[in-house]
Amino acid sequence: MFTLNHFIFLLISFLIIAGYLFLNKKLNLTIKQNVTILLVVSIISEIVKICSNLVIIETVDPVTQEVIFDESGVYLDPSSLPFHLCAMQILLFIALQFFVKNEKTKDHILCFMFPTMSIGALIALFIPTEGVSFTTPQVYEYFIHHAFLVAFGINLIMSKHIVINFKVMFRNYGYIIGYMLLCLWLNSAFSYAHTNFMFLSRPPMEGLPILNLNNGWYIYFLSLFVIGVVLLFLLQFPFAMYNKKKELIIN
Repeated sequence: MFTLNHFIFLLISFLIIAGYLFLNKKLNLTIKQNVTILLVVSIISEIVKICSNLVIIETVDPVTQEVIFDESGVYLDPSSLPFHLCAMQILLFIALQFFVKNEKTKDHILCFMFPTMSIGALIALFIPTEGVSFTTPQVYEYFIHHAFLVAFGINLIMSKHIVINFKVMFRNYGYIIGYMLLCLWLNSAFSYAHTNFMFLSRPPMEGLPILNLNNGWYIYFLSLFVIGVVLLFLLQFPFAMYNKKKELIIN
């Protein structure tokens, strides 16, 4: 974290973000075109993750308690399932691309994507949970994918594809809390695999300030929750205020 390798990956990520926003403005891409691009990026990202996290089935000898590797089959490490806040966006892209036709529902999804991508993916760039090694394919996938997510989130608001008002802001809080509860259940269901979706079970990395287990899990969870609430507020509140004033002027 914040090593030379990390700074190089951050530079690459910000170049991707800047390039994506520049091309969007220059080519005036539609929201459907943007969703298509991100869907392709997300699919490639998932393929790399799957290939990098397939593991051989393990069984334990009931007599010797020795771990036996059954080379007749493999499975995907449950911690690599797309249930982190950034990874699950692929499900929303699939929904937007193929299934959701109602414009109101599309707006709800896009408004939810804005803060979760803009904040969540940006934080992920600064807290590289997959490391910063130049020899690991998943590290490249990690930074490139999150950079595209940040760019998509920023473009949503820059291109005025969405409008953030106070109703949307509080609705997004509700969606986040609901998804947090789902991830708590998923972490419990996959506890044998030590999953950590939304980093509810433990910090994303060791040695982080505030987000650590120095004072126990309950303080960690409260800190994580408060930071999330504050960051969502700081991102959305200015847009909500601007649109509220704009509405009052028009009326």
